[in-house]
Amino acid sequence: MRKTMTTIILTLGLAASLSGCGGTSTAAKDAPGAELLPMPVVDTTDGLRIDGELIADKTLYDAAKNDTVKLYSGTGKEAEDLTDARFSAETGINVDLTRLPTNKLSERALSEAGAGKLEAGLIRLTDVRIARQFTDKKIFVPYRTPAHDILAAQNPHMSDTFVNCYYFMIAMGYNTAAIDQDPPTKWEDLNDPKYKGKLGIDAITTGGTLNALAHFQISTFGPQYLEAQSQQQPRIFDSTATQVDALARGEITIAPVSFNNAFATQLSGAPIKLVIPEKGVSASEGVLGMTPKGLQSPAAQVFMNWTMSKAGQRFAGAQGFAPSRTDIDPVKAGEYELPKADSPRFHLFTEEDFARYADADEQVWKRAFNYVG
Repeated sequence: MRKTMTTIILTLGLAASLSGCGGTSTAAKDAPGAELLPMPVVDTTDGLRIDGELIADKTLYDAAKNDTVKLYSGTGKEAEDLTDARFSAETGINVDLTRLPTNKLSERALSEAGAGKLEAGLIRLTDVRIARQFTDKKIFVPYRTPAHDILAAQNPHMSDTFVNCYYFMIAMGYNTAAIDQDPPTKWEDLNDPKYKGKLGIDAITTGGTLNALAHFQISTFGPQYLEAQSQQQPRIFDSTATQVDALARGEITIAPVSFNNAFATQLSGAPIKLVIPEKGVSASEGVLGMTPKGLQSPAAQVFMNWTMSKAGQRFAGAQGFAPSRTDIDPVKAGEYELPKADSPRFHLFTEEDFARYADADEQVWKRAFNYVG
């Protein structure tokens, strides 16, 4: 485990930005993610309100200030670090993060829960099937945020044991130090022979975002698209974070990438440029669930409340996720205008699609790449 940017947050004058009068100090302009989205108005006069929306009443917030969020996450490292740092900047509550690819995270959580030693209060996943499994095994338990009724009206099939915290999207990315002329613009460019040996892809077994990508590719271009891609001699990764790191270092020069993770890496100064092809992006649900330990953790409850608040959803959008709440205005991610969730360029792989297509798509993908992992 590692603390997420706690030292950085303390140096930003956090206490000043959480003034009881509800204003923000000049330090707010230096808060984590402020270059993406200005800090909201935080009012701690009687509990915690952000931009006027109640996140926690006084009893919950006072208890949470003396607690720490223990979070397991399958989201990319850069994006999760930034999210957790922004949460801490807005609330004054620290996050203790364990980050692993969703498949490995699932194994760990199931093992710890089976032994009665699950440490996490909250678990963020990239695969809704695992969330259902966690519900069946009572790793996820019912919890309602203050935004529950709003969310339920927008999604009648919403689970009581986890929330769709935002949508993950996969677009394209390339290393600008390696490709400075005639950059890629469309999905078909991944199969251009000039990128042979320079392409990096994530294994379909890495998590649900890759199931979504595979289905988008197969349904849009046919199985032959993957077969042609295998002829590119791609490097196959088992972690989206490792893949993006390799792209930043120039070990690979082009890749289909988790947009939010690659965007965060670009913001840190890496020579990465993102491309949103005309045919769109693949998308899948990101889920956040509360564990029995989380029900005993005031900090965990505030974290989930904040995640589903307008402030939390706006920040997710500014990072390159698609917000799950539809009652907020569109949020631009830096220079990029992402497809909205209701756009024809937004190809969502739903929970029903997982049940119907995921297993067959996985077999097609594994055959194409002769992959036995």
